[in-house]
Amino acid sequence: MKMLKRYKRTDVRNALLRDITVTYAKPFFGNKGEKISKHTLTLKFVPLRQRDLHNELMNLRKQLFAHTDLTYKNPKVANWSSEKRRWFPMSFRGYDYSSLNKRIDEIVNLISSVQDELRKKTKEIENNF
Repeated sequence: MKMLKRYKRTDVRNALLRDITVTYAKPFFGNKGEKISKHTLTLKFVPLRQRDLHNELMNLRKQLFAHTDLTYKNPKVANWSSEKRRWFPMSFRGYDYSSLNKRIDEIVNLISSVQDELRKKTKEIENNF
């Protein structure tokens, strides 16, 4: 997030926003561990007032940034063929990063809120040892 504030180039900012979204969302999708079969953060770590943004980031990760869902990309095939040449170009739905760029402060607040909740839970667990 700190790097994002330094860069003005749109392509760099978009790549950073994509990677921030993927990194933020990954723990909520879970992963496999050696001693515990699945580690997953639950929604209880996300404040209610920030759930809409959280859900938006989760969907972006799941459908576009970490995976490419056909339903999101909505591909369309055109037939531009002529008598001399067969030609079938394809178009895909893109993503307008400007909406994420406008919400950087909200995203920083969301990440900080979840991090604070994780720290509280970690401290609680440590105190029980």
